[in-house]
Amino acid sequence: MAAEQPLNGPVFVATGESGMRVFSQDGKLWTHLQTDREGVLLKYVCFQKGRCFAGGQYGGELVTYNSADAVNWNTSKLVSKPYAERLELLFATGDQVCGIISTDGAPPEAICTKDGKTWTARKALLDDRRVMVRDAHLRRVAEGNGRLVFTGDYGARLSAKTIDDKFQAVPKASAKDTLIDIAFGNGVFVGSGLHALRMRSKDGLEWTDRVVGEEGEHINTMIFDGKQFVGIGQGATYRSPDGQKWERSPNKDAPTVATFGKGVYVGALWPGKVMHSTDGIKWEKVHELPHNVLTIASGHLGSK
Repeated sequence: MAAEQPLNGPVFVATGESGMRVFSQDGKLWTHLQTDREGVLLKYVCFQKGRCFAGGQYGGELVTYNSADAVNWNTSKLVSKPYAERLELLFATGDQVCGIISTDGAPPEAICTKDGKTWTARKALLDDRRVMVRDAHLRRVAEGNGRLVFTGDYGARLSAKTIDDKFQAVPKASAKDTLIDIAFGNGVFVGSGLHALRMRSKDGLEWTDRVVGEEGEHINTMIFDGKQFVGIGQGATYRSPDGQKWERSPNKDAPTVATFGKGVYVGALWPGKVMHSTDGIKWEKVHELPHNVLTIASGHLGSK
């Protein structure tokens, strides 16, 4: 079998169990599959300067991978206390890729890199861990309006101008306002959660327009597709241009993780089903991967 050729241009990527990394140029045909040892869980993925970065855990180790062509990969281990710390996020901001490291009972810390090889010293996001519920790990991030906003367990929401600044936390956050995902578009942040919870904010600190929907319609993914917010839930998809007025449409077989790119929505369902949609409402299974997908994203590989 001939070796697969390097990829260049806009792509979709899915990562998951056994260190799986796999790419698609249209969301339907998936190639460049690579895996690692059983037990490697790649839970986060992002793009920066034409490179794809994936991160996660291997037992007590925090691991990252990066590639500019989907063929050749660099790997690195982050210095950590084995089995005491978790890599909770990996995301692009400014000219860096940053990770959030979580340790029970301690403030969440940021660690960043510009090349995937050399990482900065850890920096606590908060001066006082007590402003967050103990062990309220951060799960999602969005950037806009000159703000970087994190959401996490027990309603945790943090906001700052950059990753290098001290973050402010929403005071007295309520667990019922836990946001599973967050997106930025049209000048606002919009978050989603259990039972079709939706909220919006301009700065990540003051949240308004709180609304819930049908019981069990948990919105696992909130996407801004360039025109509107699309909240993909279990049983229904919610769409809105501004996070205030919403249209609900029943869905079926909606993915639990999803992204948007090239005018289409691409997602995944356990244990490796890749789903494709043109509107975020009607979903079609287009592929089955050998391992469970933990996250999926769209971005650009190589030079533009």
